[in-house]
Amino acid sequence: MRAIHIDDLNTGMVLGKNIYTADGRVLLRQGTTLSERYIRALKDLHYSHVYIRDPRVPDIEVNDVIPEELRQEAIQVIHKSFGDIQAQLNGATSGAIKPGFNTDAIASVSRDIVEAILNNKDVVIQLADLKSHDNYTFAHSVNSCVVGTVLGHRLGLPESKLRDLAMGLMLHDIGKTTIPLEILNKPGKLTELEFNRMKEHARAGFDILREIFTLSAHAKIVVLQHHERYDGTGYPKGLKGADIHLYGQVGAIADVYDAMTSDRSYRKRLLPHEAIEFLMGNGDRYFSLELVTTFVASIAPYPVGTIVKLSTGESAIVTEVDMSFATRPNVRVIADASGQDLATAGPTLELKKERAIAIIKVMAD
Repeated sequence: MRAIHIDDLNTGMVLGKNIYTADGRVLLRQGTTLSERYIRALKDLHYSHVYIRDPRVPDIEVNDVIPEELRQEAIQVIHKSFGDIQAQLNGATSGAIKPGFNTDAIASVSRDIVEAILNNKDVVIQLADLKSHDNYTFAHSVNSCVVGTVLGHRLGLPESKLRDLAMGLMLHDIGKTTIPLEILNKPGKLTELEFNRMKEHARAGFDILREIFTLSAHAKIVVLQHHERYDGTGYPKGLKGADIHLYGQVGAIADVYDAMTSDRSYRKRLLPHEAIEFLMGNGDRYFSLELVTTFVASIAPYPVGTIVKLSTGESAIVTEVDMSFATRPNVRVIADASGQDLATAGPTLELKKERAIAIIKVMAD
């Protein structure tokens, strides 16, 4: 299967992954043949991409780092937690209450995410997390948790510390419940005044969590510091270098990576290899180069299912990624140099061995 832009869907295509509503219910199951009505429903939900099955390579599967059911459970939990805070804020007069919520459900799904990652022997981030406009904040919170926990695992953090990190990552944007929706959902560039208001969400999130004593200080530090930058240009405190807690630095990398690789109303997503280039190019500027280098070692620059153009002029689909040769995956040709689609894919080419052949670009998806 492969990811495809919503505008390129045609009737008769077959879904490769389940599609969910914002509240976590299955809208369309994998294996569903798309009709005009189904495609229209996907567009109405503002999905930008979906996975489809490609009949030329029926054996390709793109695996998630965590089980799909756990991801959806986590999205529902964070949706409810943010909703509880929002309801309290909307119902309060100035200073009447200190918003709070029960952290048990978040602790439970955070623990399950950590266990899933620890039990995954070869963790490689290569499944695009499909988000709709309606559930972006909640899906972003969960995916930031997943990719940040993967980084924490690679750094050798023990399980108990990974749980603290995962909870902080799940809650890192909870301060956005205090930001007016017209700013939060604005499709264009924010004004300076609006951006300054948006920047308050890190401190606001920390203040919401400050007196929740069932939440560790390390989890709270992720919320407070995930917008600090290594060179001191971040917020809310303008901390620099090692003054930023390790968990805050992990939160910053996870938050930026998932945001960059997600479609937004005001810009198109970056592809994984482009996001890797950004992160590496800003090592020891916005982020610790050591942490970035560790992080990208778990990201497939050309994930399974990606359509690429080869130096031969042919188009091919990535079928397997060996992270020791991440930029030279296994591929199968699906279109000749003239652009003519093949009825069936060609034999597997191991680019780590085919030194005369290179990937020159990723085809538009």
